[in-house]
Amino acid sequence: MVIADQTAPTGIVDHLLWQDAQQMLGRHASAGPDGNCVWCGWRWPCAPRRLAERAAIVSRRPWREAWTVRHDLNSIRAMPALKAGHPPLNRGYFD
Repeated sequence: MVIADQTAPTGIVDHLLWQDAQQMLGRHASAGPDGNCVWCGWRWPCAPRRLAERAAIVSRRPWREAWTVRHDLNSIRAMPALKAGHPPLNRGYFD
């Protein structure tokens, strides 16, 4: 059985990419008092936040562009430091 989520706005070409972007935008939502991302600890706006913003925009474009960004999102998820429950390995590196 396939369950379709109807919460995506109209004009979305790649629904999965849009959902992934929304999830990542929710996690990397703001900077803490120290100016770093509350989720990953990188300098705000962190690289995952910028990638998620790009993914949200590209999810409305032709599939060729969405495919490239989806690959980028999957690549960043493969980084061990960005998995839930693990502190970033390079905290403070980009400060």
